[in-house]
Amino acid sequence: MKILHLVSPGLGGIEAYIFSHYKYMDRKRFRFDFMTQNRGLQDAEEYREFPFDVKLLPVTSSKNPAVFTNRVREILEEGYDVLHLHTCFWTGFLIEEIAKEMGIRKVIVHSHSTFIDNTDPKKREQLLKRHEEVKRAFSPDLATDFWACSWKAADWLYGPQIPRERIRIMTNAIEIERFQFSPEKREQIRKKLDLGRELVFGTTGRLTYQKNHAFLIELLCKFRKSHGDAKLLIIGEGELRGDLERQIQENSLEDAVRLLGWKTNVEDYLQAMDIFLLPSRFEGLGIAIIEAAAAGLPCIVSDQVPEDVAFTERIQHMPLRLPDWNHALENLSGIQFDRYEGADIVRNAGYDIRRQAKVLEGLYET
Repeated sequence: MKILHLVSPGLGGIEAYIFSHYKYMDRKRFRFDFMTQNRGLQDAEEYREFPFDVKLLPVTSSKNPAVFTNRVREILEEGYDVLHLHTCFWTGFLIEEIAKEMGIRKVIVHSHSTFIDNTDPKKREQLLKRHEEVKRAFSPDLATDFWACSWKAADWLYGPQIPRERIRIMTNAIEIERFQFSPEKREQIRKKLDLGRELVFGTTGRLTYQKNHAFLIELLCKFRKSHGDAKLLIIGEGELRGDLERQIQENSLEDAVRLLGWKTNVEDYLQAMDIFLLPSRFEGLGIAIIEAAAAGLPCIVSDQVPEDVAFTERIQHMPLRLPDWNHALENLSGIQFDRYEGADIVRNAGYDIRRQAKVLEGLYET
């Protein structure tokens, strides 16, 4: 079966979701290709082991509808059985219309978020207005399947347009064994980062408006008044790196905050942390929390993260108020957790990628 994935211009969680499933699927029976504006996907180092082609879109549908339509038709004529559209918010549904007209057997719309990740308030407002207009106009007959990573993500993308019985929640599963707690790896990474016995909390995610890293810098300033040697690890890269660097300098936290950039071995750095934090302004689900939980970490996450991830008492939802997070950190810093239990907790909650890969195979074939 030939499956064509439509993905956004950047590299991030959606691509990680796709390839983590692809790894455990029968590649003699299933072939993944990609339709995107992202040229970087062709040369992405972390995905070179996989067989796939990248079909580039030269323009957006809004800039040149005729060129866009011709290119989409050209790609779909290569004989795809499934068109899997991964999206975070609506800008239009021209591709769905083309796929319907061309008789593509299975067209999946898959919601991965709950808001618009843009730092410019005016642009964000414009995109939000467009999103709501398109959502109201979207017809249930433009796709065969409607998926989402959580009910919150489903409500955001589909609203009342799509009956809830037609929506399937797809678990954002992970390779649990990769994240299993390792004291040897913890010692290795702490030594590499010149960390001693001090309390270390951290986060993973793109340096964007959505992930709200500036909140963590403020939290560290407050927390270090009582825990002066506490450290913060931030794993990820993005357009707000410069803003974060300035905030760190302004608060004289150069020795306390480590901006580690993009890492292909996130699981190793999770071992070095003591508490995981995710102060997101919005999330489709928050797969980073699943990974942190598998590493045995207690987690504090914003109340904008779907409750779907509250599968263990180690994951606490908090409103985005500094006193609340500081108090929670104070409490957690005095508790010793059995980190070896994390992998089993996540497995029992249904987040095993091997199982979910087989579920995905079955759904593609249905």
